[in-house]
Amino acid sequence: MPNQLVTFDHVELLTRDAFGFRCRVHGREVFIGNVQWREGTTVHAVGDRLVLFREDAATLGLVDWKPGGP
Repeated sequence: MPNQLVTFDHVELLTRDAFGFRCRVHGREVFIGNVQWREGTTVHAVGDRLVLFREDAATLGLVDWKPGGP
């Protein structure tokens, strides 16, 4: 289910530029490109929400998931 959406709450925005934004999710600092975030993302300040496809979240090390697995 690579297209399943995963939601992260309490995200902290660190920087933003023309290509995307850097944020802290569960203590991990990651860069989210403008084409990665999905509808429902509200990353503007501390405590906001980030919505990603499960596959993208796994690639960034935010969730454990392997294609073909649960």
